[in-house]
Amino acid sequence: MPVKPPDEEMLARMPMARDEYERLRPRSRLTLLKQKLLNMIARITVHRGLRIWLYRQMGVNIGNDCVVEMFCYLDDQFPELIFFEDHSGPSRHVIILCHDDVAAKSELDDAEKPGFESRHGFVAPVRLERYSGIGTASLILPGITVHEGGVIGAGAVVTKDVPPHTVVVGVPAKPIRRLRPEVAVQAQGEVDGEPRVAVS
Repeated sequence: MPVKPPDEEMLARMPMARDEYERLRPRSRLTLLKQKLLNMIARITVHRGLRIWLYRQMGVNIGNDCVVEMFCYLDDQFPELIFFEDHSGPSRHVIILCHDDVAAKSELDDAEKPGFESRHGFVAPVRLERYSGIGTASLILPGITVHEGGVIGAGAVVTKDVPPHTVVVGVPAKPIRRLRPEVAVQAQGEVDGEPRVAVS
């Protein structure tokens, strides 16, 4: 069984200190090993449906009609903090992180060198809302939401939320274009099950 996502109350408290999150939601080393192995296998799985199934078994929350291309690296320590809503997903070689660690310096050891006995950091969810997408080789940092219809260009490093119907590119990613839903669409912004957008 994959690790279930935290409830809305806990998600609302994020970003949260990693040690606090791990204390509230502990997991065994066997579970961590399973998540890492599933991630490694999913990354190179050719069949799209099987790849999605493996990521779901890992703990990633994936909606309907999503695409997760080959060679993606999805956070394998906290996969339950990744949310792909319907009709969204990353392209190839995308990295999505839900945690950020910093080594904590300890006292000097016998050789008068600083040791690094513990880590501290934080965890935060990454969300892709409906009809959003991530271009090849992009890096998504913890706590990012790509709002509905948002598009991340190839090779971007995303450090801030992506506004709805907006294209962002660069390092760090910045908006370059606003997209608008076309006027002649059905009530839910779809035609034949697909989003229709126009550049403004």
